[in-house]
Amino acid sequence: MRIAATTLLAVSTCFAQPVITDLQPRGAQKGRPFKLTVLGRDLTEGARIDSTLPATFTPLGPEKGVMGGATFLVEPTGDTAVGVYPIRVVAPSGISNLQLFSIGAFPEVTEEESRPGALPNSNDTIETAESVPSTPITVNGKLRGPERDVFRVFAKGGEKRVIEVEARRCGSSIDPVLEVEDASGKVLARSEDAPLLGLDARMEVTFPREGYYYVVVHDARFSSQTTNFYRLKMGAYPFPTEVFPLGGRRGETVQVSLGTGRKITADLRNIPANVRQIFVNLPDSPVLPVPFAVGDAPEVIAPATSPLTVPVTINARLANPAAVDRYQVQVAPGDLLSFRIDARELGTSKLMAVVAVYDAKGAKLGQAGDEPLSEDLYNVNQSRTAGDPDLVVQVPSDSHALTVTVEDLARRGGPQYPYRLAIRKAAPDFRVVFNTPFINIPAGGSVAVPLTVQRRGFDGDVHLRLANPPKGLRADGGAVVSVAPMKETPWRPRSSPGVLVLTADADLQLSNVDLTVEGVADLAGGAQIVRWAEGPGMTVGVAGATLQGSVDRQRAITAPWLGLQLPAAATAPQPALLEVTMLGRKRLDEGDQIQFRWKWDARDAAQAFPKAVNADLVGAADIRVIDVKTDPKERTAGTFTITTTRLTRPAKYDLYITGRLMVDGQQRDIVSRPIPVEVLEVSPDNAAKTDSNR
Repeated sequence: MRIAATTLLAVSTCFAQPVITDLQPRGAQKGRPFKLTVLGRDLTEGARIDSTLPATFTPLGPEKGVMGGATFLVEPTGDTAVGVYPIRVVAPSGISNLQLFSIGAFPEVTEEESRPGALPNSNDTIETAESVPSTPITVNGKLRGPERDVFRVFAKGGEKRVIEVEARRCGSSIDPVLEVEDASGKVLARSEDAPLLGLDARMEVTFPREGYYYVVVHDARFSSQTTNFYRLKMGAYPFPTEVFPLGGRRGETVQVSLGTGRKITADLRNIPANVRQIFVNLPDSPVLPVPFAVGDAPEVIAPATSPLTVPVTINARLANPAAVDRYQVQVAPGDLLSFRIDARELGTSKLMAVVAVYDAKGAKLGQAGDEPLSEDLYNVNQSRTAGDPDLVVQVPSDSHALTVTVEDLARRGGPQYPYRLAIRKAAPDFRVVFNTPFINIPAGGSVAVPLTVQRRGFDGDVHLRLANPPKGLRADGGAVVSVAPMKETPWRPRSSPGVLVLTADADLQLSNVDLTVEGVADLAGGAQIVRWAEGPGMTVGVAGATLQGSVDRQRAITAPWLGLQLPAAATAPQPALLEVTMLGRKRLDEGDQIQFRWKWDARDAAQAFPKAVNADLVGAADIRVIDVKTDPKERTAGTFTITTTRLTRPAKYDLYITGRLMVDGQQRDIVSRPIPVEVLEVSPDNAAKTDSNR
């Protein structure tokens, strides 16, 4: 028997909160009322829909043949733009996860194979293809494992038609491949990872002769995904072929080219300070809008007049394969400068950028974009695929100008390789990221909110706090311990874990309220760094990821554009409370042995209790949990010991525990409020010393 030392990566389930597993349908034609069935668990009576979709949601009776769902009549209340909209259930038992719902411009149909009770693999071949109209249409389908879905369409000779798949852009785990075949099975066109669409597919096809053709949809890896829907859109319509520039400055209006002579004006004059991207589209276009970055520094569009002054954001693109763009930057000796590329991570560029900086004599001061990936144990979002590069360089004492170069790692170029190069003075900084998109807090109980502090040149302590606590809600813990300075690469990104434990009063009334969490760091001279925690918006898993980190195709789907805050609700009381106390400390040559006691307080005297709990000394390295003992005289209590070593950084840490109960056939995790624990520095005279401080 032992207690596992763990770092929470998701919110513990303290109550049977509502969960959305699917929406039927996944989209609708704009301006038309429709029925929406929300499938999932614990969608209790009295549940309502919360969404930015401008519509009324009227509950209907149970849908025939649908188990575990709630059905609503959705009636638009205004002119709805084509796009994706979040859908959340709010119930007495809490708030649910988000799912994205698409609004399109064409009539909608459902793939026959995707209907309830349909036979699987019924349209996997040309011979069994499902016929669909030749008029503009959107087909809602699903890929049930490693299969192909085949649709038969009629076209005239010389007719042009746009065919595309919406999947990752609207929250599906499918990585779609799109093909058009003739009656003999010959592939006439193929699309995968189309420009501006991320992993989604789009093609414009000119049919060679009159007849029937076959549109094939399948997953790129023929994988089995839980969230396996797609939307196949076919018709003759314009669509953006580029986005240039990729972004603009907050407070201004920007002329944006969307390709083939089409330009729009992006209005950034009233964009809030915490918004980093908006979406733009062709007027009245039936396609989903594309992201557009929002910055705060002065902006220029290449070719840029030299020398440039700092700060500046350069909008440019690598015009040709093997092109290398060069810029002259006016600097001051001794300045510490950051050179950041935004391209591929925006989703509207194929550029895998390499950025390098040289002094006036041609000596290279630094380069980023082609270095080995770092291993970051505390970054739960790390990927084996590199992101956009960010380089920090110290200006030599005799330099007043630097040269910056930008190129593609694979020496590619063309219209689909734009970028934003942001040059600014660097200062130690950090970001705070939620590891969960929402929380439900049990009345009278606690919930742990795990966060990650992503450091950039800042190694000190950070404290997490709730910036807008409603009355009756308390935040404890939040200590993010400093890390050892890195001498060789001090600006290499690193991460530290933090946990904020929220505890609600028994009478707290809280329904889908946005909470703001701040990370605060004290600097010399009394100054502070204060950063808002940023949320993922939603999280949808993609099958195939590994413990070593995932590649782009397997990264979880998030929607940070939905906002930076943490949606929260209060739920029914939990079946028990759990507390932890410190009993004492024994100092040894190699570290400390710190003893703790846990205690259950159950509402039901007949409740069964586990023989162990999980403990987390947040952010502490090289610790072990030993001597786990259940109290022989009191079944609701026990003790355990945490040992530290010379590798455990001396600091004040937060310790909290979680215990798992079985209630009404369901497992429920109960969280204690945290207590502070100080790890002392190891010295030769530690042996046999004890400290009974509690």
